[in-house]
Amino acid sequence: MDFGEKFERGLRLMMDAIAEAESNGRAPLDSPAMQAELAEIARLRGRPAFYPYLGSGLGRGARAMMAEGRWVLDFALGVGVHFFGHGNLDLVETAIRAAASDLVMQGNLLFNREYHALMKTLLEHAPRGMERCWLSLSGADANENALKLIRQKRDGRPGVIAFRHCFHGRTTAMAEITDRPDYRIGQPATFPVEYVPFYDRADPDSAAKSLGALREIIRRNGDRIATFIVELVQGEAGFVTAPREFFVPMFEECRRAGIVIWADEVQTFARTGELFATDLLKLADYIDVITLGKILQGSALLYRKDFTPDPGLISGTFSGVTVAMAVGRRIIEKLIGEGYLGPSGRIKTLEHLTREHLERLSRKHPGRISHVDGVGAMLAFRVDDGSLERTRAFIRRCFDAGLALYYGGHDPACIRLFLPAGCLTEDELAGAFDILSRCLE
Repeated sequence: MDFGEKFERGLRLMMDAIAEAESNGRAPLDSPAMQAELAEIARLRGRPAFYPYLGSGLGRGARAMMAEGRWVLDFALGVGVHFFGHGNLDLVETAIRAAASDLVMQGNLLFNREYHALMKTLLEHAPRGMERCWLSLSGADANENALKLIRQKRDGRPGVIAFRHCFHGRTTAMAEITDRPDYRIGQPATFPVEYVPFYDRADPDSAAKSLGALREIIRRNGDRIATFIVELVQGEAGFVTAPREFFVPMFEECRRAGIVIWADEVQTFARTGELFATDLLKLADYIDVITLGKILQGSALLYRKDFTPDPGLISGTFSGVTVAMAVGRRIIEKLIGEGYLGPSGRIKTLEHLTREHLERLSRKHPGRISHVDGVGAMLAFRVDDGSLERTRAFIRRCFDAGLALYYGGHDPACIRLFLPAGCLTEDELAGAFDILSRCLE
């Protein structure tokens, strides 16, 4: 038996073992043992988990089995990472095949064919004008690379324009840009960041106010600004959307001032109904740099050819895990080839169904549900007054009832639905809203 035959036989045995484990389950921990393990995790990392989630390693689509044997519907998805849910055998098989590679990690000095295949796939489907790609680990890594590349293109100008309530990562530079002072307590300010209000659909003058604020920043400090970084859908703020007409006048203003336009698509990649929110909003002609991550299982920086940096500017030991590169590419193939994208795709269908459920929930509990927003597989709503304390308490109540959720915003906060659109059934969606309704009662 040659190596290929041995590998295929081993693969079949592993897939059979996975199927058997899913059928029979694993021996669960008793409740005291699970609580003890969670307590040790809290001690080792210095703070407890948001809620007592400790997975067993087994899952079926939108459902995950906890270590104590309890099943929960997962609408948190590791903050939007696991679009195809738990235990997707197609992705598991892709991962197993990639795991047989001679390299666990690939970098910018030594890389195998997975590296090339992922870059090529991304650029084949990228918005018009994106001709270069650089792979990295987390979304914040991609954003750090983008900032360096843009500043070099802008002759070392340090300043950044961003939207109010934005989130761009937890590294030092990204925390400086993110509009959350509590994320940088005790940290120095090292470069100028100016903020423009994001779109407020309750205010008919919102677009004019934002454009006016941008013009004032450029008038006052434009010669120090390198880039305008934008979330086309604000993520951590609570899946807040804006129309194309909001962005275009500001982008045109930046173009006239020579300011680079950077779309942070770490959260929106593959979740809005199109692969890129840039294409959903038809903004490709304005955007110079795009960063993405989460669903990709790693991250990437895409940019126009004339932004190609000097060789010493961007590098790094690791550019991705071999398994993650292979799975990331397979996810893109599935999204494109299995009917998820477009106005009639599975993502948009699921969005419409979820909005209908939210309307029914609002009618059943008058005055309790408001501020529904979002697009595609990222939808959000406010419960009651949206106070952070009550929102967190509601999420924990839902988790105890079998539904894992997470929030966005600060005060007021909202419930964010990270829909596992790659596997969620209509019955599971209805089951999630049954839990929401019971917890509202």
